[in-house]
Amino acid sequence: MTAFSYQLVNVFAESRWGGNPLAVFTDAARLCDADMQAMARQFNLSETVFVLPGTDACAAALRIFTPALELPFAGHPLLGSAAVLQQLLGLPAHFKLNTRAGEIAIREQEGIYRLCARPATHRATGLDWATAAAMLGLEGSDICGEPVWVNAGSEQLLIRAASREAVLAAKPDPLLFAAGATLFPGRSVAYLWHAADTVATVRLFYAQGGAVLEDPGTGSACANLGAWCAEAGMAPLSWRVLQGEAIGRPNILYLDVDGAGQVEVGGRVQMMGQGVFYA
Repeated sequence: MTAFSYQLVNVFAESRWGGNPLAVFTDAARLCDADMQAMARQFNLSETVFVLPGTDACAAALRIFTPALELPFAGHPLLGSAAVLQQLLGLPAHFKLNTRAGEIAIREQEGIYRLCARPATHRATGLDWATAAAMLGLEGSDICGEPVWVNAGSEQLLIRAASREAVLAAKPDPLLFAAGATLFPGRSVAYLWHAADTVATVRLFYAQGGAVLEDPGTGSACANLGAWCAEAGMAPLSWRVLQGEAIGRPNILYLDVDGAGQVEVGGRVQMMGQGVFYA
């Protein structure tokens, strides 16, 4: 057996027990893809990160795994890893990390870690409002605007709710969710959101093992939301994004979109613990 060190952090956490948990393996060069997937399944967190050597341009390279599959990009693993690596390596306030979706710029200011999202693509879904609502256990009047697939690194289905109450009331139907929110076999995901003034309430649902689960804090979806807002002509904006309320795990994300449409997603990171895993 070989020992691999890891750190546990909570990302998008304003309080000690808030945020989205993440395991970061800080030296994964000796692990193969199958090992990484098996270890992510063992931890059973929404994502687990494996850090590989960087380059002159990037401080490190990241591999990001859910218990079921590898993701090219995900916000909470990126920001959590950024906090871990900054402390471990003494990185400056501005640096880059490499992902399967490309290089991502990171900056830290006053304890908030922010990623600069890549340009996004948008495509139609073919879902009408009534179908999207039924998929989420809502009434047609609870949905406003056409659902759309957005990809700023990790493609997700964005659905705009008519009210904060509708976001919190959603109870997805697994069969309808699989029919309407599947990106490809094994990947079904939808992000429900509502914004009022400078505060957005959001939830991200995903299918796993025949059930629909909920992610407490999702940076990639927040980046997609920022890209949607830029496309809709809503920039510049600066929002607090509230996630995890419905499952008792409060997450606070910071979403900023400038006048040129550049999207930043940020949050605070709580260091929770560390350990050694034998593989």
